[in-house]
Amino acid sequence: MTVYLKRHIFTFLSCLSLLVTLAIAAAEPPTGFPEPLKLTNFKEELSNGLHIIEFYSPYCGYCRNFAPVWMETWEEFKEEGKKLNITLSQVNCVESADLCVEEGIEKFPDIRLYGPSGYIKSFTELPRTKESLIEFARKESIDPNNFDTNLDFAVSQSEFLEGFDFLKLISGSATRPYLVSFWPTKDLKDSGDSLKFENCDKCHEFQRTWKIISRQLAEEDIKTGHVNCEANPTICEELGFDKLAKITNHRADREPRVALVLPNKTSNNLIDYPNGYSVKPDGYVDFAKRTFANSKFPNITEEEILKKVSRNVNYLQGRGAVPNNNIHLVFSYDPDTVVIEDFDILEYLIEPLSKIPNIYLYQIDKNLKDLSRNISKGMYEQINYNNSETQKNFNEQYFTMNTVTQLPTFFMFKDGDSISHTYPGYSTTEMRNIVEIMKWVEKYSNPLVAEVNSYNLEKLLSFQTESYSNLAIQLVSSGSAKQIKGSNELINKLLLAALDYEHIRMENNFEEINERRAKKGSSIKQLREKKASSDKIVDKMREEVPHLDHKKLLLGYLDISKEKRFFRKFGITGEYKVGDVIIIDKSNNYYYTKDNFETTLTSNQPHLLREAFVSLNIPSKALYNTKLKGRLMNSPFHDIFSFLDIVHQNGVPGYFLFIVSIFMIFKSRSFYRRYMVRKHYRAKRNTVGILGKEKKQNQD
Repeated sequence: MTVYLKRHIFTFLSCLSLLVTLAIAAAEPPTGFPEPLKLTNFKEELSNGLHIIEFYSPYCGYCRNFAPVWMETWEEFKEEGKKLNITLSQVNCVESADLCVEEGIEKFPDIRLYGPSGYIKSFTELPRTKESLIEFARKESIDPNNFDTNLDFAVSQSEFLEGFDFLKLISGSATRPYLVSFWPTKDLKDSGDSLKFENCDKCHEFQRTWKIISRQLAEEDIKTGHVNCEANPTICEELGFDKLAKITNHRADREPRVALVLPNKTSNNLIDYPNGYSVKPDGYVDFAKRTFANSKFPNITEEEILKKVSRNVNYLQGRGAVPNNNIHLVFSYDPDTVVIEDFDILEYLIEPLSKIPNIYLYQIDKNLKDLSRNISKGMYEQINYNNSETQKNFNEQYFTMNTVTQLPTFFMFKDGDSISHTYPGYSTTEMRNIVEIMKWVEKYSNPLVAEVNSYNLEKLLSFQTESYSNLAIQLVSSGSAKQIKGSNELINKLLLAALDYEHIRMENNFEEINERRAKKGSSIKQLREKKASSDKIVDKMREEVPHLDHKKLLLGYLDISKEKRFFRKFGITGEYKVGDVIIIDKSNNYYYTKDNFETTLTSNQPHLLREAFVSLNIPSKALYNTKLKGRLMNSPFHDIFSFLDIVHQNGVPGYFLFIVSIFMIFKSRSFYRRYMVRKHYRAKRNTVGILGKEKKQNQD
């Protein structure tokens, strides 16, 4: 027994020794792995290109666990990093404590992005993986804001505002718009001052962002300023920024806040930045410029509207290109009948519209119904591309049905879109109901074709689910100028297929409405024949026939050159390339990659893509009887059980079938075991004697 025990102890210790050896070997840095930066070479190293730097302590358990991931990332990315001019480096905060104190390092590991001008932003994504680090490096290597080498020498354009100065601005004395930032300190005089911000890890990186914002807005004649909340607690608390005035929770991080002061207004003149904290300046700059422009309610002409809807939209663009994927909300009124109170609604729209990217507010002194009709007719010049199909025609009755309104009202147009929208303002009450107007605006507030990425997919899938059935995603790439041009052509083909589907959807809506009207008319006739009371007949006549505007499409494009982890993150299996199209059913998160003929979905054949949309949403109008086969995003059924996704899609719970399948497998194994036991037992019963001779032999 002792020998047996010793043998097992020896075996256990040998295995443990092997595991320790493997762990030590795994932790050893790869060949050529760089030495940590020190105070003597830190700034010199930063002077060229971008750097992702891990500040660590060798005594930190998290750092030791993360070390293999960092090494693997460096090993895999080093050659690509040379091409992108971005490197991975480390700083040992035990050996270089002075450097870490100078950089304000308070936790380990702290991973930060640096450029020639110094600290840019922190890498905060959890869990920290090789894939997420490489994706972060790729994105930051093409962000033009990271290459502003003059920031070290440029003076911030942000003006230090005492509490009295800020109160004067919001009291109506501002003659120019001010974008104001609010900070959790008493001491920030120049926005670039080197300070220690308590419980505000994001403050340091936002200082650089704010300097960029102040310089960009100065060119737009928009001023910037900054307020110290700890020095002006009453003001910040009144604004809802009380966390910046004093620390209420030492475990929670604080972050700077931003608001826009509109000029020459004594009320409704302070608009909070609505989209939460961001290290990128673009959102803040767009918010300030667009909200200020909307606050002036500029006039627009029919010619300008027509130019916007007729333009070729470049969804993917090179650096420096101006985006043109905008939405235009136009207040249309009759100058002979309008009253001054009608314009009050525009004031109340400034703040809610600031929350919707890319939307611009205008006014025009004429009815835009005829313009909308002409734009809609232009759609039919595009979708009659297939000579083998019946000519599609503009439906005047359906158009009239959806544009019944009175003036003033709102019209909505989108860049490159052949479909406009009219607010159903049938009375003065409806035209002054800000809640109902914004519900209507939000329903159509998505750009004509939106960019899809890992961060906004779930938001797109939950957007207006009662109206939009599918999200169609065109896979593209912005890797080169040639790819950008080809990708824009693919997106336009996707849009063509969507417009083709839109014609069928509108015709189906028109038929459904007429059927409801006929049913209502029949019910009224029956009531009259039965000599029902006049009250019942009048009540039936007053019943509204709902104009459902559902089964619409959301369109998007996914840049696969930037989104390397998208498919894995959302459990979309298979191999995909530029040109492919993925359709996601927003109601149940099923995705479709094959058309009615089991061929990969692409936009190169718009009529087949159109039929896929029709098959999913209006099967009664589909040309083909075959049903599209979908898969569930993040499906619990692996490839071996992939058929359960299709069964689940057809109304039978896949989880139920999965459990039943496992039960049947175990049941069949149990049945087989019982069968073998019985067979063996019968075999025994058929033998006698010590020699096991069969009965039959004995009988012979």
